[in-house]
Amino acid sequence: MSDLTDNLKWELKKNPLFQELDDKTFDELLRSAQPKIHKARKLIFHEGDPGGSLLMILSGQIKISSIAANGKECVLAFLGPGDVVGELTFLDGGARTATAQAIEQTRTLELSRQPFIKVLENNPATALKIIEIVCKRLRATSEMVEDATLLAAAPRLARTLLRLSRSNGVDTEDGVLIDLPLSQGTLGAHAGLLRESVNRLLRAWESEGVVDRRDNRIVILREDLLNIVCDDVV
Repeated sequence: MSDLTDNLKWELKKNPLFQELDDKTFDELLRSAQPKIHKARKLIFHEGDPGGSLLMILSGQIKISSIAANGKECVLAFLGPGDVVGELTFLDGGARTATAQAIEQTRTLELSRQPFIKVLENNPATALKIIEIVCKRLRATSEMVEDATLLAAAPRLARTLLRLSRSNGVDTEDGVLIDLPLSQGTLGAHAGLLRESVNRLLRAWESEGVVDRRDNRIVILREDLLNIVCDDVV
């Protein structure tokens, strides 16, 4: 805990996951926590690796992905400051269920499983927060599966962009900037589309003034038009 500044501990205490903990419990939990820095594009852990810890993202962005049966990457989520990584293995002690990679330089705080489990046993409100996180991730995964099953390429990509605008959007004078460095391949892996399909759709929407691409980032200029595209269900 000596590596954690008072300012950092104050920021952590504002996180909903820790808000219900008294100061003594909070300090005891952080005593075994380890701050870490992950360089851009560094793999933090692989799917199938031993678990046993929870990562709290302090700064930066992490990509969560899995490899499908056909060998293609499926990007499940992009997580940023305040999010946690590894909640399933943290709860059941099993292997990692996905791969985590730093998109940019990322700082995390690694929380050991056993001390945190003791905290959850004595703090039901905090345990419920963990359950809420798991449920939120499961709902998001279910939405991705539903989109891949029911939607053609255009509405699938439109819904993906709108979801990213809600989770990683920054309001600008022109529209909503999705503040993630997204290559077309990565965006396709998240939407369940080929890179070529993503390129074709983005080009068309860019020419129609629906989106704009700036330094590997996407700005949604006309959210209303993307919502119209979303209604085009197969």
